Amino acid sequence: MIKGVVLSILASCLFGLLYYYPVLLHPLSVIDIFCWRLLTSFPAIVILILIEKQWSAIHLLFVRIKTHPLLLIGLLCSSLLLTVQMMIFIWAPINGHGLSASLGYFLLPLTMVISGQLFYQEKLSFLQKIAVGLAALGVAIEIVNTGAFSWETAVIALGYPVYFMTRRKLQIEGIAGTFSDFFFIFIGCLIYFILNYSWDEIIHDMTSFPIFIPMLGIITAIAFAMYFVARRLLPMGLFGLLGYVEPVLLSMVSVLFLHESVSSEHIISYGLIWLSVCVLALEGSLFVLRAIKRKRIR
Repeated sequence: MIKGVVLSILASCLFGLLYYYPVLLHPLSVIDIFCWRLLTSFPAIVILILIEKQWSAIHLLFVRIKTHPLLLIGLLCSSLLLTVQMMIFIWAPINGHGLSASLGYFLLPLTMVISGQLFYQEKLSFLQKIAVGLAALGVAIEIVNTGAFSWETAVIALGYPVYFMTRRKLQIEGIAGTFSDFFFIFIGCLIYFILNYSWDEIIHDMTSFPIFIPMLGIITAIAFAMYFVARRLLPMGLFGLLGYVEPVLLSMVSVLFLHESVSSEHIISYGLIWLSVCVLALEGSLFVLRAIKRKRIR
């Protein structure tokens, strides 16, 4: 279990590094950075799948596409939804919206809980109701104070549940879904490069960033590798609880390295949302402790 915890935290740290990474690739555009990330990381992810001996899951996915061709449309939609999220992940930190985006990741566990209740009839626990109430109050105060709610926060907090529900509907959970999403985005990026990039421009980018561009793919693949292994080693409750580490790190990157700050008009609303996440983390901790206690009794 300790190995799983360490791998999960290290994966979150690498995702935090990737949050800052676009700054290192200045003056490349958001689209260029996005394409380079996919073009360098997809081959590494394929190697990861081979090492993990998970190719049977990918083969089964191709069989399903052949049997049900309409599945291809759903897979393309899933890839498109992930593309939006990955673009925001790159765009936000280099445009002064790192904290707003990280707030979306803080809200994500809450919107997932609400989505579970609305679409899958999952019941909210007492602490979950408190967390949802605090987050709703924080959002309401934010709207009253600023007249709007940051679009990047909303897209992340509301878009990811749609993405995960799409994957659940298509029954492409796990590594097969990740391969499918990255595969179609990889093809899109490849077409973009062919249509918009010359060999001279590709060579220029590679010579300008001879270390940072290759490392972009390597770091992405290693982060996903650690994520996959941690998910296999840890109980679901503990794995979900460790998911709160990433938005904390993204906020720290925004404040410490991107030099963003929370203005006075956002303090109360952000504070309530962060408090709601703490309530969810408390519930997760209690769940994990109860599970460990039951395991010891047995």
